[in-house]
Amino acid sequence: MPFDRELVEALLALDRILSSDWPKLALDALEAGADGPGIRRLAAFDSPTYFEVRDILPRAIKEMALAEITPGVAALRIAKKHAKEILRRGDDPLKHVHDFQDLWFESGEISELNDLYTMDDEINVGFAGQSDDEIRAWIIERLKKFVANGA
Repeated sequence: MPFDRELVEALLALDRILSSDWPKLALDALEAGADGPGIRRLAAFDSPTYFEVRDILPRAIKEMALAEITPGVAALRIAKKHAKEILRRGDDPLKHVHDFQDLWFESGEISELNDLYTMDDEINVGFAGQSDDEIRAWIIERLKKFVANGA
């Protein structure tokens, strides 16, 4: 997977990158043209511990030109990417109804994610007697609207 600076910034802001993930991310950054001693040191690790990464990380982040973003911006980026992937792959949207709830909490409960956070509740309350296909269509429309709104 190519180095996706915006996604890495988002994952970093939400503390979703494990120490063991950094070597692969550093290799991806090198392949994308970023370089520096910190990146190379991270890339050289096999399965680093938190303590091994901790001292190198600030320098590597600077060398990767990663910006510090808020949890709200980070959660929106991840939610947008995830919604696009669900739609692109044609996944069963019923299997992804809960995917956005953790992001809403991690974001600080930002309103831009309310429509995705509440999908499960809305289905349980407002779709009694409707078929799974009708519910799927509603979820797909909700995801499309979220992606289109530039939230």
